[in-house]
Amino acid sequence: MVQIENNSDLTLVLPVLFGNERALSNELLELGCDKKSFSLQDGRALIPSSIEKMPDDVAFFNLSSRIAERVWLRLGSVPVKDFDQLFAEVRRIPWNKYLNQDAAFTVTGYSRNSALTSVPACQRLIKKAIVKSLLAARAMPENAQLTENPARGNHEVQFSLVDDLLSLMIDTSGEPLHKRSYRRKSNLAPLRETTAAALLQYSYLTNVLRHDGVVIDLFTGSGTLIIEAALIALDLAPGRLRTFAAEDIEAIGPQAFKEQRRKVRDKEPIIEPGDKSRFWAFDIDAKAVEAAQANARSAQVDGIINFERRDSTNLDFAEILEQTGGREILFLANPPYGERMQDVEEARLLAVELGRWLAKPLREQKSRISLSLITAEDHFESDFGLKAKKRRKLYNGPLACTLYNYY
Repeated sequence: MVQIENNSDLTLVLPVLFGNERALSNELLELGCDKKSFSLQDGRALIPSSIEKMPDDVAFFNLSSRIAERVWLRLGSVPVKDFDQLFAEVRRIPWNKYLNQDAAFTVTGYSRNSALTSVPACQRLIKKAIVKSLLAARAMPENAQLTENPARGNHEVQFSLVDDLLSLMIDTSGEPLHKRSYRRKSNLAPLRETTAAALLQYSYLTNVLRHDGVVIDLFTGSGTLIIEAALIALDLAPGRLRTFAAEDIEAIGPQAFKEQRRKVRDKEPIIEPGDKSRFWAFDIDAKAVEAAQANARSAQVDGIINFERRDSTNLDFAEILEQTGGREILFLANPPYGERMQDVEEARLLAVELGRWLAKPLREQKSRISLSLITAEDHFESDFGLKAKKRRKLYNGPLACTLYNYY
C-alpha cells in the first residue's frame, strides 16, 4: 500500500479559477520556480516542499501569488476505498505537528468518482481520526475529551477524494487571496482581483510596460484592473497589506512571514515609481471614479494612476494618441454585464458604441494598440464589429465570461 506522506515530504497546493491555470503557471515561472519544480493538475498547481522549507514557502506564495485563490498545505495523498482504510490513513498523519495544541478545527471537503460518496460521513470519520491521532500524541486515553479552544487557533482541514485518491490539506491563507485588503469601496459585481491579474497576464502587460507603453482602463468601476496593473508595474506584493491564517499556526508562525515580507519589499519595479504618465482610468459614473480613487489610495498606487470621469463609448482615438504621446497602448475593459447590466439591449448598445471608435484602429493597426476585454455577453464580437485574435474562457467568481484579446 502507498503510504500517506510523512512530515518530511509536503506539498503546497495553489488552486485557481477555471481558465487561470496557464496564467498561474506563467506567474510561478516569473516568481523564480523552475519548470520541473511544480505541476498543474485539476485546476491547481502542486509545489513540493519540505519540513525545512515549508514555513518560508507558505509565506512566500501567500504574499506573492496574484492569481492563486489560496495556499493549502497538503500533508498527504493516498488511495483509499473503504472507511476503515480512510480512518487508518488519516490517523497516521502526525497532526500534532501542524495543528496548535487545543486549537479548534473543522473538516470540509468533497468526493468525486470515488467509492466513498458521502461527504458528511467522511467529514465525521476524518474528524474522529484526527482527534484520535492528537490524543495519542499527547499520551491521553482514547476516550478522553479533546479540548478545542478557538483562542488557540481555528484551523480548516480539507479533504478531497477524487478517483479514490485521498488528499488531506490545511488552509494557510484564511481569507481567499483575492482579498487584497485594498478594496474599501465597490460597485455591483466587481471583477475578482485574481481574475484581473490573470487577465493582465494574458494581455502581456509586462511587455507593454517594458516597452514604455501606456495602460488605459476604459470602464474602471471600483478600479480593480488598473490597480492590479499598477501593483504589477511597481512589483508590489499582492498580499503585503493583509494577514494570513498560517501566521497563527505554530508550525509556520509570524517569523517566516516577517522575513518574506522583507524580501518582497526589496524587488525592483518595472516602471519608475514617480512616473504619472503610464496609467489612465475612465468611468462615466462620478461615484465609481471616487470609489476607484479611494481603493487606489488603499493599495498605495494612487500616485501613478490618472482617474477621469469620461464616457469610454464616445472617445476620440486621435485625441487618445495625442494624450499618450504616440506610445504603445494597452486598453483594458470590464464593461457592465450580468448583474451590473440588467438590460441586454443596453449591453449590446454599449459594445456597438465602443466599436465605433476603437474597432477600426484595432483592425488597421497603424498604431501599436491592443485591447483586452472581459464580458459574459456572448454576442460581443458581432456588436463590436471585429473578431478577436484570441478568446479565453474565464470565471469572474461563479460567472462564466470570455476574455477577448485584440492586437
